[in-house]
Amino acid sequence: MEDKLTRLKSAMKKHTFADLKFTENHRNSIHTAIKKQDVSREDIMIAIFRSLDKEKSGYQINESLYQKGIRNFEDNEGSLYAVLHELEQEGWLQSFWETEDRKFYSLDERAKKWLKKTESKSGSTASRLRTAFEGGGTD
Repeated sequence: MEDKLTRLKSAMKKHTFADLKFTENHRNSIHTAIKKQDVSREDIMIAIFRSLDKEKSGYQINESLYQKGIRNFEDNEGSLYAVLHELEQEGWLQSFWETEDRKFYSLDERAKKWLKKTESKSGSTASRLRTAFEGGGTD
């Protein structure tokens, strides 16, 4: 199987990507665009709630969000913890300390009901995020 992939890669370099020039400037502009995603608070709440299919640490939530394409907290994990704390204070999340330095989060019943209601609206961001979390990628 590895041999087939090597040959495919080689063929694509010779034909498909022969004229493609991907400079460091291109790479930087793509990373900048990803980091500047315009994601609303509701979208972030939905994504966090969807990632909490079971109890998770902040690190695990961040990884889940990243895998689903939400890069808002990349290189700024502290802001995720601020959001988690705020959601906890507002009664959306419950938490417990597993160890002195490892806190786990889970959804409150209120959050589960809100998420279900929000996702039931067809065409909504919640509906699209549900599809993203149920399809591809691992948590």
